[in-house]
Amino acid sequence: MTEIPIVNLNQVERGVEEALRNFTNGGNGGEVPEIPAAQGIDRIGNMSALAIIEASETTAKDIEAAGQAAVDIAADIMKEAQQLATELRESGKKMSEHLREFAVLARKVSTAMRDTRADVLNPSENVESLPSPVGH
Repeated sequence: MTEIPIVNLNQVERGVEEALRNFTNGGNGGEVPEIPAAQGIDRIGNMSALAIIEASETTAKDIEAAGQAAVDIAADIMKEAQQLATELRESGKKMSEHLREFAVLARKVSTAMRDTRADVLNPSENVESLPSPVGH
């Protein structure tokens, strides 16, 4: 395994410390206090963790809101479907009643037409059953 020279690690540490100072206290014009690398890294880590928590919470709330919207839409669709089903049942009952009434009327018309046809085709049978006009 190759060892990293200490000079390079010291330079990296100084660079990280300087970047952290700039990040945490950037631009206040005065002397920047010395910040140990570990403390800066912890601060960056904590800030990153908070940002991730906030982003996750926001995304979770958005997902829940989308789910609730889907449930609300589904409930509205269900209400409409139930209303349509109720109206269809009522219409079906009305059509059934009208068809029964039509069947009764059609039977009456058919019977009346059959009787009239029989009367027209066989007038002698019907004349005998009629009262005689002479007796008046």
